[in-house]
Amino acid sequence: MKIQLWSIGKENDAYINEGIQIFQKRLQHYTDFNIKLIPTVKQAASLSIPELKKQEGKIVLDMLQPQDYLLALDERGKTMTTPQLADFLQQRTNAGTRQLIILIGGAFGIDAAVLQRAQLQLSLSALTFPHQLVRLIVTEQVYRAYTILNNEKYHHQ
Repeated sequence: MKIQLWSIGKENDAYINEGIQIFQKRLQHYTDFNIKLIPTVKQAASLSIPELKKQEGKIVLDMLQPQDYLLALDERGKTMTTPQLADFLQQRTNAGTRQLIILIGGAFGIDAAVLQRAQLQLSLSALTFPHQLVRLIVTEQVYRAYTILNNEKYHHQ
């Protein structure tokens, strides 16, 4: 299964990139994992929040393929432990999912049309994190989940 982490927003700071690259390199042993940054909508500051979310949503929906499994990160989503994330990834693999898209929305969240398209909405925490850190956290958690699936000594129960 191919996993893509899509994120609306700006490039990562160097220290974030360094961390992401470490876990992306480690993930190569388990899966095809890539990050795709979706640039912020042009003239975003002049748009209302609902219009901005709608335009971001249109970009995402246009990029998705019908067979893609979409996991949207949303503060109102379901929560999972890391072992549950590992089980989820194994279930998706067993179900024959070819591509899993994990979506980090823009500064104001994800448009309702995209949330409706998502097969799963997941909350990482009740806390609010900068998007760049979420990219690093998700990359590390996907790596951690694969180490659990492979009975490797990285995650401690």
